[in-house]
Amino acid sequence: MQAQASALQIRLSQRPLYVAGVLVLTLTLMAAWPVADFLQERQRILADAARMAVQKSQLMGRSFSDTFLVTDYVLRDVLGRVNLAQDLVYPHPDASVPARLDALLKEKIATVPGLNDLVLLNANCTFVAVAVYPFRGTQSRQKFCTESRVPPGQSLRIQYMPQDKSVSKRAVVLMSRLVGSPEGQLVGAAMAVIDLEYAQQWIAVLEVDENDVLTIVDTDGILLARNPLQPQFLGLRASLPAGGPSFAEVGEANSFVFESPIDGRERVFGMSRLERVPFVSIVGLDKKRVLAAWQRRAWQFSAGFLVLALCCVVALRAHLATVRQAEAMRVLATTDALTGIANRRHLIDIGNQTFMAALHHGHVFSVLMLDIDKFKSINDRWGHPTGDRVIQIMAQLITASLRPQDTGGRLGGEEFAVILPATDVSTAFALAEQLRQSVQAAQVLHNDGTSAVPFTTSIGVATLLPSDGSFNALLQRADRALYRAKHQGRNCSVLAEWV
Repeated sequence: MQAQASALQIRLSQRPLYVAGVLVLTLTLMAAWPVADFLQERQRILADAARMAVQKSQLMGRSFSDTFLVTDYVLRDVLGRVNLAQDLVYPHPDASVPARLDALLKEKIATVPGLNDLVLLNANCTFVAVAVYPFRGTQSRQKFCTESRVPPGQSLRIQYMPQDKSVSKRAVVLMSRLVGSPEGQLVGAAMAVIDLEYAQQWIAVLEVDENDVLTIVDTDGILLARNPLQPQFLGLRASLPAGGPSFAEVGEANSFVFESPIDGRERVFGMSRLERVPFVSIVGLDKKRVLAAWQRRAWQFSAGFLVLALCCVVALRAHLATVRQAEAMRVLATTDALTGIANRRHLIDIGNQTFMAALHHGHVFSVLMLDIDKFKSINDRWGHPTGDRVIQIMAQLITASLRPQDTGGRLGGEEFAVILPATDVSTAFALAEQLRQSVQAAQVLHNDGTSAVPFTTSIGVATLLPSDGSFNALLQRADRALYRAKHQGRNCSVLAEWV
């Protein structure tokens, strides 16, 4: 019984840990599902934003490429009206030929908005005819002019020309349709000059949300136009995430999340290659704005869950306080304040329960009644503090002698009792003698720390008889055996009568 009580106390002391663990597990499970759903929703939102960015980039690209497609038709038409072998001579011996060519170019440039100039070049890349700027006789600096071979027939070349290399001293995009001989030699070319200012004006009229960005780059990554405008970055090379495709490898639909090196904002980018021209349109959607509604819901959920968790913690604290108060009341009601073992009330309750169980199952049942010999003399000689110390040592010795199923307690004063379930008379008497001998061998030091206070105990042993109608009757027989032990000289164990 004493061991069961100790086990109960251990379980009660561990109960707050169990309750807290269950609470933490419950809150974790409650949070896990919505958190997983929030994370999945976040991925869906980013995926939708990526698709939207790609679609916008495709629409923007198709719109921007229209100018280049129309310009290419103009270049084809110009080449179709020129005798390359006879007309593209510089200087031309017939002054009417350059005049006719200039007039043709002036007529065609008026048909395409955004063109700065139209130029005809001969096999030496020399300007033979121009529509606007008086640069006839100027040598072109385009890449194909230094190539040893060009594709036979007609081919299209588009090149960004920075301000320092441009003949007009303006940053431009040069769109040239070359004509190559069957041997791969340049025969002549028609070239359109598109000022980057036109691209910037075109992209500037497109609607863009706050912190979003629209850009046009060439396949070398040169930034040609940007909305919102940041002119200090135009003409510089843009960057892409490491491990991704280069601008030259961009297909119809590419997306990624990237922190812009220009303004440091993280965006969801969609980009696509323009049809038949070496440009890439890019749309960047501000990631923070894209996730703003999701973040608001996440914060609302977090705040609500935090309030719930705090309420649970408050409820847990209140519950644990109640448990501690109940445990404290139980201890006060069942434990002797001086010794810490069972008090009289608790001992009688356990005795009654054990008595009824023994009767029901037909088990043997024994009790010990014992007290400290000449305890009054100890108090008188050594003082009450020493007497209390003797009582505490006695309780410790009783507790040390108990088996797991036994219960020991203090009846009051210097009197104690031990309940021995399923114990016959011989075993009970042997246990009584072991306890008596351990008491006789024990010593208690006086408060001065040097004087030993010897003490002994007398024990009455009683085993359940059919005539015992209650636990109290059994206890009274043990008490009478204790009384006889006193009269037999003390410091001995005596068996109760068997009738």
